[in-house]
Amino acid sequence: MASSPRPIQDIVHQEEEKKTLKRSRKRSSIQLSPAPPAVKKQKIQESASTRDLRDGSSSSSSTAVPAGAVLCQATSALTHETVLKDVWCAELLDLLGEFLCRRCRRLEDFTPEVSTKWLRSVDMLLVMAGGHWKPFLCPGSVVFLYMLCRDSISAEVSSEHEMCVELLTCFFVACSYIGTQLGYPAQPFMLERNTQDFWERTLDITKRMSQKMLLINTSPQFFSQVLADLKNRTDD
Repeated sequence: MASSPRPIQDIVHQEEEKKTLKRSRKRSSIQLSPAPPAVKKQKIQESASTRDLRDGSSSSSSTAVPAGAVLCQATSALTHETVLKDVWCAELLDLLGEFLCRRCRRLEDFTPEVSTKWLRSVDMLLVMAGGHWKPFLCPGSVVFLYMLCRDSISAEVSSEHEMCVELLTCFFVACSYIGTQLGYPAQPFMLERNTQDFWERTLDITKRMSQKMLLINTSPQFFSQVLADLKNRTDD
């Protein structure tokens, strides 16, 4: 599954650039949000002044901005980047682990640290093996992964092995869709000998979640809602 530039993918790249290069994030070549609010406000005022000059009226009489325009302006200013301000990867991984504990209540001894260990182990294994050139896990990718897990991992999971199988399949789909590489080796994500089962799960997730995977990349509002669900522990 080849990936193309997307907002969350840009965030995955930018998070690691901050850590490794210690410089400000590069802005994405695909910017979903319009100009910043200050610029838009200036344009609105300029348009009002132009109308005043055309109509021969004073500009001071047209300073009010319609409430609808202000609401539209505030909404359009929301971006994936602003949604993730002051959000930490470790915090979201803990919340993801807590979600898995709530969802799979049959696993009485399962703790959030276990799922974090699984994910970080595979992530670093891919780096060392050259599967990708820097870690994949960052706030944006964890939100994306949570969305897949929420709609894919069943409450009927009855063992840690089964949980790990389901989680790593979702992790593979997330890496393949928004990762830095055009393709990822499947072996680090496989725990069973029957590879056909792995690919059937992968195909099932991709088919079911295709629309949401597109939406979370194109809509900062939807992305913000998924993040809020994760932080507020709203799983349904």
